[in-house]
Amino acid sequence: MASFKQLKLFVDKELDHCLQNVVRPFTEHVYFPETSIDPLGIEKHHHDIQLENLSISDTLACRTCQIQFNDRTEQILHFKSDWHRFNLKRKLRNQPPFSSEKFEDMEKDISSISGSNSSSSESSDNEGSLNISLDGSYNTCARNNPKIILTINDGRHLSLYRCLLHGKKNFPQESQELILTTQKLPLYIHWCIVMAAGGHFAIAIFERDKIIQHKTFHKYIIRAKQGTAQTAHDQKTGGKARSAGANLRRQNMLHLKQKIQELFITWKNEIQQCSLIFVRAPSFNQQLLFSDKNPPLSTNDPRIRSIPFATLRPTFNEVKRVYDQLTKMELYPQDYQFQQIEQEKVSTTRIKLPTPIAKKTAVDSSSDSEDNSVDNEIKQSSVQQTPKKQPTIVTTTNDRKILPVEDLSTFNELFTACRLNDIQRFDDLIARLRAIKFINKSPSIIDILNYQTAGSLDTLLHIASERGHLKIIQRLLHEGANPALSNQRGKYPYNLCKNKETKDVFRLYRHDHPDKYDYILGQVAPSVSMDDLERQRTTERERRRQTKKRRTDKQRSDQDRQLREQEEEQQRIAFLALSDAEKRTLAVHVNFETNKPDELHLGRCWQCAKKISDEPFTYFDYKFCSTACLKTHRTKSKTTATNA
Repeated sequence: MASFKQLKLFVDKELDHCLQNVVRPFTEHVYFPETSIDPLGIEKHHHDIQLENLSISDTLACRTCQIQFNDRTEQILHFKSDWHRFNLKRKLRNQPPFSSEKFEDMEKDISSISGSNSSSSESSDNEGSLNISLDGSYNTCARNNPKIILTINDGRHLSLYRCLLHGKKNFPQESQELILTTQKLPLYIHWCIVMAAGGHFAIAIFERDKIIQHKTFHKYIIRAKQGTAQTAHDQKTGGKARSAGANLRRQNMLHLKQKIQELFITWKNEIQQCSLIFVRAPSFNQQLLFSDKNPPLSTNDPRIRSIPFATLRPTFNEVKRVYDQLTKMELYPQDYQFQQIEQEKVSTTRIKLPTPIAKKTAVDSSSDSEDNSVDNEIKQSSVQQTPKKQPTIVTTTNDRKILPVEDLSTFNELFTACRLNDIQRFDDLIARLRAIKFINKSPSIIDILNYQTAGSLDTLLHIASERGHLKIIQRLLHEGANPALSNQRGKYPYNLCKNKETKDVFRLYRHDHPDKYDYILGQVAPSVSMDDLERQRTTERERRRQTKKRRTDKQRSDQDRQLREQEEEQQRIAFLALSDAEKRTLAVHVNFETNKPDELHLGRCWQCAKKISDEPFTYFDYKFCSTACLKTHRTKSKTTATNA
């Protein structure tokens, strides 16, 4: 089958000729998806998955990037890295992860993910050419089937982004209107791309394939380790945060809005000439462009279009990449079978099962054989990609054991006792079951304790664990309640524990009875002895006691400091109320009491009554803490003498 040819708007003359000869859409107002996904097939596949071999890993690793770590600190630093976040986005698009070497090479070609890497000055002439090598994964992330297939008069087909033809509010009602817009596309030579996210802002104006104006800047407005802007946090909490960082972020948000508004006012004439304006401003960032009384952009402007694929942080290189991606179009031959390709992709998605995450050694060995070309990897990604992870239903209703009516009544009483934490009632019911166990051939106690309720498939151990009834859990485990049974949501009793004390019951029982249940399948944490647990609790109590002691000492020292400040203020006020003669008498009296008449007694300042800690400033018998007080006192003395 013949392959398609990729052309670029304003560069390839063949593309302009094709646009002028468009006759009809390939399928009336239907968009051809770049990546076909069969949600029914994925859902059916996940219904059949059984997590029998699921266990808690004893090693520190990242399943997304397929690497292992030596300690917890190294793992935390990796989760905060740009490499890990980039692989998470690839995982959401059902694509294989990038190795660290490959990510570093790609990061050098595209741009820094951490911030703006270009100056805000105007571009030179040699920046007009936009020949950037891209990762095709940005195309496969498009939402809502962003491309449309058009048929040319010679039978060939042309694929382009629908945002080039119309926006979300001005959808064409007839095919002829769509064709006319397509034919006028080469006349739209002025484009504007605006991007704002996370305090980063980037804008560029293009004339054909040349850059006329561009600007990038960044402000600190994102709360550390939270991932949300301070403005969005204030809207939820009412602006309760009053820290220095919160005030700084609020001030930076105002500065960012002001800079954007001033920029749009300065570039008003250039932006008015633009035929298309592409905007990427997720969530709260839209208020930077569309809010306030005089917003930079209007939501009713028919030129405004959304960027139909995923983007990185707004930088100058990223804006150029977006423009390069929007102007790329695919020309398909006449005999190209779109439906057949779509069916092949669907069948591949259904048959391909999710492969387990390989160990670090396997990743290292396979990374040596990877192709350095990003384009070759993207072409093979349709075969290697795994279905997107969905919520898994582990147990089906066909696996449930049905109890007789009389035993079901007993189970309901046990169920009520577990919910209400009625230990006495629970013990009475267990004793009655033991008594009638040998009389008839009713199910054993274990079958009743492990019975799964209809719908939720919860057992008695699920109920007790979720409510934190410690003694009930101990009795259930002792009587034979299996912790390796999951409910409808795939949760085990240990997963539903709300606090550490409840989890410690399972860990202690695992230490005392290591072979009674399949604790690994039940995802129970490693066992712990009572002595170790007591040592941990003692250490925790000591830590809390020390924390409380430090808090109490701090409060006591603060109270003492406040008392000293109050006493000093009272003494200062009393000293200010004395006359100069009384101050001299007080100074002589203090010198006499200290038995040091030859040394200068510092005392207090005769003007402001503050204690003098260094050599005072003096004239005659007066003493001052600073020259300002000395000058004020001399001026006051002269005024008093003049009035007298």
